[in-house]
Parts: sequence; C-alpha cells; structure tokens
Amino acid sequence: MSDPVNQQRPIQGLRQLFSRRNGIAWAMLVFTLLVQLVVWHNLRSSENRAAEQQFEMLSEKVTEAIRKRLRDHEQILLGGAGLFDAVEQVTREQWHAYVERLLLPDRYPGIQGVGFTQAIPAASRDAHVARIRAQGFPDYDIYPPGQREFYTSIIFLEPFVGRNLAAFGYDMYSEPTRQRAMRRAAQLGETSITGKVTLMQETHGKVQAGVLLYVPVYQPGAPLLTPKQRMQALIGFVYSPYRVEDLMRGILRAADLPLALHIYASNGEQAEQLIYASRETVDPDNARYSQVQQLDLYGQTWTLRLDSLPEFDNRFHSNEALVMALGLGLSLLVFFLTSSLALRHNRAQAMAEEMTRHIRQSKHDLRLSEERLSLALKGSNDGLWDLDLEAGSMYASPRAWEMLGYRPNELTCDLKLWERLTVAEDLAQQKARLAQTMLSNVDHFTTELRLQHKHGHVVPVLLRGYIQRDPQGMAQRISGTLMDLTERKRVEQMKNDFVSTVSHELRTPLTSISGALGLIVGGALGSAPAPMQQMLEIAYRNSLRLGHLINDLLDMEKIAAGKMSFELREHSLGDLLEESLASNQALCEQHGIRCSLDHPVDVLVWVDGMRLQQVLGNFLSNAVKFTPQGGQIRLHSSLRGPRVRISVTDQGPGIPEAFRSRVFEKFAQADASDSRQKSGTGLGLAITKELIERMGGTVGFDCPPGQGTTFWCELPIQPSTSETDSRDDLPRILVVEDEPDTGRLLHMMLREGGYGVERVQSLHQAREKLAAGRYEAMTLDLHLPDGSGMQLIDELCEKPAMQNLPIVVISAAHQFDQAQFPERIVWLHKPITNAQLLTAVEKARSNVRQANGGST
Repeated sequence: MSDPVNQQRPIQGLRQLFSRRNGIAWAMLVFTLLVQLVVWHNLRSSENRAAEQQFEMLSEKVTEAIRKRLRDHEQILLGGAGLFDAVEQVTREQWHAYVERLLLPDRYPGIQGVGFTQAIPAASRDAHVARIRAQGFPDYDIYPPGQREFYTSIIFLEPFVGRNLAAFGYDMYSEPTRQRAMRRAAQLGETSITGKVTLMQETHGKVQAGVLLYVPVYQPGAPLLTPKQRMQALIGFVYSPYRVEDLMRGILRAADLPLALHIYASNGEQAEQLIYASRETVDPDNARYSQVQQLDLYGQTWTLRLDSLPEFDNRFHSNEALVMALGLGLSLLVFFLTSSLALRHNRAQAMAEEMTRHIRQSKHDLRLSEERLSLALKGSNDGLWDLDLEAGSMYASPRAWEMLGYRPNELTCDLKLWERLTVAEDLAQQKARLAQTMLSNVDHFTTELRLQHKHGHVVPVLLRGYIQRDPQGMAQRISGTLMDLTERKRVEQMKNDFVSTVSHELRTPLTSISGALGLIVGGALGSAPAPMQQMLEIAYRNSLRLGHLINDLLDMEKIAAGKMSFELREHSLGDLLEESLASNQALCEQHGIRCSLDHPVDVLVWVDGMRLQQVLGNFLSNAVKFTPQGGQIRLHSSLRGPRVRISVTDQGPGIPEAFRSRVFEKFAQADASDSRQKSGTGLGLAITKELIERMGGTVGFDCPPGQGTTFWCELPIQPSTSETDSRDDLPRILVVEDEPDTGRLLHMMLREGGYGVERVQSLHQAREKLAAGRYEAMTLDLHLPDGSGMQLIDELCEKPAMQNLPIVVISAAHQFDQAQFPERIVWLHKPITNAQLLTAVEKARSNVRQANGGST
C-alpha cells in the first residue's frame, strides 16, 4: 500500500507554490521575464547595428578595391603612353619587353593584356597594311572590311598568344560602344572606359562581359588645346581589354566576402547591362541587408548591388534563440529561489533577530568605548573626536562642540559631519588630502582646518589624528584631538598687518625722500655749499640703504609666510646673464670696477627670470662691495653634469674662517660691530639661498686663500625639445603626461634623482615606447588626450612582459576607487614635491620586488 503522507507532500508543495505568500516569487518571475525581453530586444538592436556597420564596411571595401585596381591599371596604360612619348618609333620588341616587365599574371590577375591600337587615316590605310605585312605578318589586314574615313588597328597586344591573337588588326573604332569611349578619350585627353561589350578574345569557352580602358597617345609637341587639335594630333590608344568575371575574381580573390555582388555598366540596375554576378546569389527581397552604390569610372557609371548572404546574417543573429532560452532559464531559476526564500519566512525572521541582537551589542560596546575616551582626556582643553568607520558613527567631546558654539550632540553625528562643518571653499582640497592620507601607510597625521562656527564666523583648528588599520592596511578607525587656533591666527594677522603697514606707509615716504635727495645731490636744484653737499650725500646713501633693508625684510617675510610667488618657465641662461651684466654695469662703473662675462655654452634653465636676476644682483652687489677700486669682477658659468653653475668671482679679501658656516644665515655679517666698514642688512645671501632652493637649485661659495671669493648657484639644465636622456647607465623611466609644463617638471625632478627620463604626451606614444624599450618604472596621468590612463594599466596587466612594471599614478582627481588599481601602483595627488615623487617611484619598484619574491 502507498503512504498517504508521501502522497500529500507533492500536493502541499503545489499549493504553497501557488499560495498568496508566494506572490512575490510570481512578481519576480514576471519582472525577470520583462527584463529578459528588454535585454533581448536591446541585444537584437545592438546586433543589427553591428551587422549594418559591418555590411557598410564590406561594401566600402568592395567599391574601394574596384576603384583602386582600375586606378592601378590606368597607371600601367599611362606608363605605356609615356613609352610612346619618349621613343620616336616604338618597336614590337620594345612593347613586348615593357609588358613582360609588368608581371601582369602575378600582380594584376584579371587583366587580358596591354595593347596599342594605331589611328590610321583612310588615305594611309594601304601603306599601313603593307608595312605591317613586311614585319612578318603576310596575312595581316584591318577588319571588319569596308570603306571608312578613319581606322584604328590593334598592332600591339601582349601577351601575343592565345585569345589575344584574335584581336590583331581589329578596328575598334568601327564598333559604336568602343568608338564612344575612344572619341571621349581622344577629344578630352583623359582615360576612358567603355560600356558593356563582347571582346574579340571570346573565341572559346564561356562568353564573359567585357570592358576596355583607353589612354590616348598624341604626336609629341603638337598643340592639344582643343578637341579638334587633339583629334588631329592623335597617334593611337594604349588600352587594356578585360573579361569582367576574370577581373573581379582577381580583385576579390583575397577577400572572403559573405556578400552577393551584381555590377551593371549603367546608371541603374538594367538587366541587359549586367557585367558581373557573383557565384553565390540571393533574392534581393530575401536579403536582410542590401545596398546599391554607384561608381563613376572614367566617363562611365557602374551600379553595384550588394546583398548579404545567410552566412553573413548568421554571424550576428545565430545566438538569439540561445539568449532567449538562457533568459527563460534564468527567470525560472530566480522564481524558484525567491519561492524558497519566501517559504522559509520563519528561518529568515530568526536570522534577523540574531542580527539585531549583534547590532545592539555593538552599539553598547561603542558607547562604552566613547565613555573611556571622554574620561581619558577630560582635563584637556583640546577637543576629542573619534570616527568608527566600520560602525559609521562619530563622537565629539563637549569641548569640541564648545569650540564651534554647539551643545553636545546638537547636530547629527555621522561620518559626513566634518564635511558639513568645513568651510565650503576648502572642502575639495581637504577631501583630496584626506584621500591621500588614507591611501598612504602613515598612522599619524596633522593638518589645519577652517570650521564654520554656529554663529557664522570661521574657527581655525589644528587637527591631530591616529589611524587604526587592519592587516591589509585599510583604515578602520580614526581618533584624535582638536585645538583652537583662533588666538594664534590673530597674532599672525597682526604680524601681517604690521608688514603691510611697513610696505605701504614706510616705503612710500622713503621713496619720496630718496628721490628728492637724489635730485639735490645730482645738482638738479643748483649747487650746494660743500659742507651741505657732503651731508646731503650721506643722507642720500643712507636712504638707499634703508630702502634695501625694507625690501630685504619684506622678501624674508614673504618667504617665511610662503607667499612669494614664482613664475617658472624656460629661459636661455645666456640671455639672463647678459641682462644681469647690463643691469649692474652702472653700479660697477660707479665704484671704478670692471665686470666681465664668460659664458662658453648656452643652455636652457627652468626658473623665474625676475628672481634669478635678484639672485645675480645680490651676488654682483656683494662682489662690488668687497672688490677694491680698479679691480675686476667676473660673471661666468660652467657645466656640472646635468646642472649648470653660475659664479661671481671678486678680488676681495675673502671670508674669515670663523664666519664661513654662517654666510647664508639671516642677519649674519662677518663684521657685526658698530664700526664695520661695509654696510648691509645681512639678508641678501639668506634671500638668495631661499630663492635658488625654491627653483630647484643649490648655492655655495669657494674662498681659496688670496684669490678673492666666488659665490655660485647651481641649477638643473632644462632638456631640449627631445625631452630624452640618452645615457645607457641610468635606470630609465617613462613619463606619460600631456600637460607640457608638468611634464617638464617631472622630467627635471626624476633626472635630478638619477634616472634617465623619456616623456610622451598620449596613450599612442606610450604604447609605442613601451613596445620598443624596457623601463624600470612609469609615471602616468589618468587624463590623456586620446583616452584614460586606466586603459593603459589594463593593457599592461594583460601582457606578461609588462604586468610587473612599477607605475606611479599622478592625477588631480579628488576621488577615485582604490580597488581599480593593482597593488604595485602608487598614487600621488597633484601638486607634488621632488621628494614625494622620488619616494613614490622607489615604493612602486619595491612593491614589484616584494611581489616577485625579492627578484626584479
């Protein structure tokens, strides 16, 4: 007997399947079926577009192949016409040698031959026949017979064997279709092609449609301005006959075209003008894709009809049934999975309760942690904050809220709170800085923020934090303190206001004083008594000293505050040195000192021209100060590897040994006593050092005993337009950067770090360089004119020889997905420093070595 319980189970399963509780599964089935229908429709539309594009491309390929082959044949005929132009009387042997040299069967399959038909007036017919018969052709005659005013006779046709023998002596001008093409060629002086004809060569086998191509040949030196003159000067025609099926087989033999092709020698699809039909044909009404094109060829119009064959259609539409079956199967699978989940409601509810209990426990633990942190820093005047990235929560101590004028937890505490409190114009920069910190391996960080107070004013704060990371280096929690910088910023503002007051209120009257004293000392107001003149000169010199002192103080203040701007660009060093010499020549002449320039090799440097002039002015004025009257100062330069040294040598007493370590310090002077002989602020060389270092250079001095002092600065040499270092002993780096100034800066930084550098500005150039040479590393900008840098990264990952190339991504993007980048890639955010770049390159190379087990 059967078990009643077992019989009831299938029935209960079916009832549950069609029950109301399973309605969501049925809804999902309907939804997925609709989605699959939309996907199938879009797929079919996409396949249709792809097929249409492929059909269009193949059609263009066929028409271009025909046009190119006929153009090549025209060149052959033009070459034959050139032979007649160059040789007064072309012999049969010369014509045979010319055609044999063309290798027609191998290079131009389908061409029947290359021949010459001579134009013969009626009066010269008999003499012409006699001459040809005398050449060894006793049976030669012009046919068809009959009296005509004008004859043409085929006298040369190579290869002169087989079918071509039947055309010897034929008067093509006697046949109307050929005559129209020949008359057009002769009167216009252009290449012409006939309509559909039957060639004289059709002596056996299948008769094919034929066409002929003509190039006229004229008497050398004859006038050819009008059609009548051309006809009078006509010698004959160089021509080629074509059996069209053989011609098309030669043109299309390399192309496996899944298309049916019909060619008509007319403006439309006229059946009587059909000159070619491919072996595989299809009813145009049944072809999925069809196209009719017209080809204008040497005075004739060909109509080409192209229809797709089933072979072509199957390339794009063969998978439609499979896609439908897969979509239906996927919909049924989703339906049964959804049913299974819906019918297990109790189990899902239990799981939800368990998850809720875990969430509550996590919140309890988080609250305890926040209390401990609050107690630990309760006595501190700084604010405390804590971001739990996993829980998505934020805590701020009462002091932190107080700084911004809020009560504790007055605002919603979440991970975006700091963005809402940050001053709007600073947000993008701070987010980029945070992203860079999160991607780096640092655990501690310090930064300044400007936060918005509840009452509207800005509160500057100092943020210190610690990042807790998991074993994979991903940040889990960030905690730190908040310090109010309002008072410090107020003091700095007072300092800046003071500097501004000095700049405007002190420099302006001082300029007037110096100018007035200069006019008086120069005698503009008449001569003054000698004692008064002496006092005025003292006042004038000291006003100038005071002006220099104020300028130096202001420059040092700008440098210290980071407000001194630099306009770096490419300069010719020779031009800068000549300009500096000219600017300081008057000062040298005033002190009776000669100044010379020695600059043997001109190079390019990447500097702020005005700041470099300031540096050279400091060097030269310092040299004038210590060189005795009648002495000489030398401004000279020399190459030091990839750098150029600019030097100023004086004839002074030199620098005391005890003072040499403090030469470039602020307010440092060798003689600091009240009775010192040489005046100065002690700031010029300190400013010079700061300016040169800001432009990527170094400064120093040489003081050999008894030979004066040479102050020098060294600057990197800017590469010429090649942007390439050719030394083979340097590790090579490829810089991929489309912005010229940034590219030159990276080039200079890496070259200073001891690398050989090559720079390109596009993906295409980068691919060529990587394929042609080997590089130790590559810097890459993500935004390039011909695509994204991510494309290049993906391509390198697919090539075994390139997938371990160290890469430093340098981009101005503020947001990015770290998961897109392989582990060997180091990311830098613009702007960058020299040290950051070199560190990133070494880190990328180290990552690759570690991934390869220590080998490179």
